[in-house]
Amino acid sequence: MNRVGSSSAGAAIATVALVGTLLSACGGQEPIQQPFASIATTTTRLASANIIGLDRKADEACAAPVTGGPAPASIVVADPDLLDGLCALGLQNRVKAVGGAAPSYLGATLAKVPQLGDDARAEVSVGTAASADANRRAGRTVVVPAPSGDWRRSFLALADAVRMPAEGRAVIDRYQRDVADKSVKIDAIHTVVSLVRFTADGKSLAEGTRGLAAQVLADLDVVRPEAQRKPEPVEMPDADYSAAEADLIYVGYEGDKGRASGMSVMTSTAWKDLRAVTAKRQFLVEDAAWFSAGGPVAAGIVVHDVANTIKSTS
Repeated sequence: MNRVGSSSAGAAIATVALVGTLLSACGGQEPIQQPFASIATTTTRLASANIIGLDRKADEACAAPVTGGPAPASIVVADPDLLDGLCALGLQNRVKAVGGAAPSYLGATLAKVPQLGDDARAEVSVGTAASADANRRAGRTVVVPAPSGDWRRSFLALADAVRMPAEGRAVIDRYQRDVADKSVKIDAIHTVVSLVRFTADGKSLAEGTRGLAAQVLADLDVVRPEAQRKPEPVEMPDADYSAAEADLIYVGYEGDKGRASGMSVMTSTAWKDLRAVTAKRQFLVEDAAWFSAGGPVAAGIVVHDVANTIKSTS
């Protein structure tokens, strides 16, 4: 095993665990980090929801860059959903082109990577079935499962593709230990947790069990509301948000349009009548990390945010 790569990979989840504390319900002058830049910089609430993770430093999300070792010196990434895994392995500096925008929670290094063009060349190109067109532009591409299905399976396949299988397993093992420890500490099995997302096309979704955040909640052994125990999300009609009811509600929004739609819902009487809202137990989360495909870094963010908020409301 490459000792430098292993320690770098293992550091990814530990790095996440050190950042993103819960802010108080009011006051606060902390500058807001992406992706909340569209909100006033002194805001720590949206409607009546506390915004969490505002002090998280995206540029500290990735593991320390790997030096030497068997990993490719240059990597083309056809599907940007795979960037999280490369970040967790400390390979962010070796990414030479990407077929789409990098998730904001991964920081400036990956945000600055050039977009994939027809002349992209690298030692290894990686993609998913979802990035078929970009795969062709990247040339000979190793196709791995998309993290939207099972982020751990996808990450381990990606680690194999970049010749860091042991380091990938170390990241997953650290994650498993972290969720097992935090599950006990927060008595997760006795907490009902809801996931809600407001989309850019105006939908109010009570999320199901399929997405990354839902997978992490299952690992933590928290309970989901009955309406959210199926894979697919449930679209909530106006004035009936009962599918969102829980001990805690975590809310994300998709871009400015999703935020506007969410504000309309969260200031409505029907939403304010939810028990969790009345008890001030709704939290606005970093949408890109919680509700995009993600990987070990995003999973670590969810674990940390859930553990902190459940602990603070116990």
